[in-house]
This record gives sequence, C-alpha cells and structure tokens, in this order.
Amino acid sequence: MITKNNFVGGMVMLLIMVLSPSLQAQQNIKFGNVSFNNAINVAGKQRMLSQKMSKAYLYLVSNPNDMKAKKDLLTSKILFERQNAFLLQNSRNKLTTANIEKVNQLFTDFKKVLETTPGYENAKKITDLNTDLLMASNQTVVSIINNSKLINSSTDAELLGDNVSVEDRLELQNTINMAGRQRMLSQRLALYYYANTIAVNDKNVSRILNNTFNELEGALTKLMICQFNTPELDEKIGLALTKWDAIKTQKEKLMNKTLKKEEVYKLSDGLTIVFNDITNLYEKINL
Repeated sequence: MITKNNFVGGMVMLLIMVLSPSLQAQQNIKFGNVSFNNAINVAGKQRMLSQKMSKAYLYLVSNPNDMKAKKDLLTSKILFERQNAFLLQNSRNKLTTANIEKVNQLFTDFKKVLETTPGYENAKKITDLNTDLLMASNQTVVSIINNSKLINSSTDAELLGDNVSVEDRLELQNTINMAGRQRMLSQRLALYYYANTIAVNDKNVSRILNNTFNELEGALTKLMICQFNTPELDEKIGLALTKWDAIKTQKEKLMNKTLKKEEVYKLSDGLTIVFNDITNLYEKINL
C-alpha cells in the first residue's frame, strides 16, 4: 500500500535525481566557490594593483610626505596579497595554480623594493620589475578564461537549464577582461608619466607611455559599442569618456612631461574608479 508519506518521499527523491545533473553542471562551471566572472574580475584587479603600487612609489620619490600615496601603497600591497591568496584557494586548474604561484614569487622580490624608502635608484628598479609582475598577473586572467572556455565547451547547455551559448558566455568574460584592463591602463599611464620624468632620453619608457595611451583609447571605443551594454553601463561609459577627454585634450603635455604630477595622480585615480564600476557591472550581467 502506498501511503501519502511514501508518495511524497518518492517524489522528492525523483526530483533530486532529475535536478542533480543540473546542479552538478552548475557547480562544474564555477571557479572554486565563485563564478568565473568574479574570478576574472578579481584577477584583473591584480594587474591594476601592480601598477597602482608602482605609480604610488614613483610619485613618492618627489612627494615623500603625500599621505594619500603612502596609504595607496600600503592598502594596495595588502589587497594584492589577499586577493592572490583568494585566487589560489579557489583554483582547481594546475596551470592556473602555477600562474598564481608565479605571481606570488615575483611579488616577493617586488615587495622588497616597494618597502624601501622611495628614491631614484629603486624607482628605476620598480620601473623594470613592474612589467614582469603585470605580465604574470595578466597570464592568470588568461588562464582563468581558458579554463572557463574548456569547462563551458564540455558542459551540456541543457543541463544548465538555459539557452545561452558558450560563445556568449565567453564574449562576456572577454568583455569583463577588457574593461578590467582599462583600470590597469589608467594606473599605468600615470606610472609611466612619472617614469618618463625620471628617465633621461629613454625611448622605451616614452614608447610604453604612448602605447598605454593608445590602448586606453581603442578599448574605450570597443566598450562604447559592446552588445552587453545596459542603460546603466551606457551612463558609466559616458562618464569614462568625459574623464578620458580631460586627459586626451592634454596629450601633448602628457608626452612632454609638463603636467603637474598631482594632477596626473588624480586623473588616473578618477578614471580607474569609473572603469572599476564598469567592470563590476559587466561581471553582474546574468545571461
């Protein structure tokens, strides 16, 4: 005889059996305990922080008593270490884990220079070392995106209960990455402005400054016409364009090293904040 309790229990078990593959699939397309979108955003912030720390250090060479720059240097250093630990804890991919560990190794040497009293000799070391740390941090982002691509491609969309294509998911992740790079470039622009004022006829430093400027401009245009843009994103991108125009109209002064260092510091931070807001909005898009 089938009782009411037996019937309800059987239905619950049947429901669990039906839903389990879907739940398992959803868990499999996460980066540890967080979404891939969130992991890409956090890993992208590491690139920005590598440049923000470097920028603050070079700025302090000529402004040793600036409390904001000192605070930026300290908080960025702590945040960089904590976020790398977060990424390492959630990584389930050997290559991604190896990339994160490489960032840790590079940061150990980088931090030793950061913790010295800012001076011209160590500023040159920071200028030399920061790009290796940046490239390793960027490789972590690339590895996370590739890991997501591999998992999404091998997961049955029907199990996820949606009709979103793998291509759309990856396109959104690439957009999060691109927006996140704008944060980094906003800091790198100021960093190499300061490096250019320290360097004497260093064509490489001038070239990096010019390339950073051009990449900021190009990516901003791409974000402006992105298929994922919402009214809120359009508004934020409009704000970014306004802030960028304030820099763009002064490109000649930027390249000729005639802008005030304090002004460059504020402009880069303002641009970074709005690009961070944009990146966070892309991360929250639910396809």
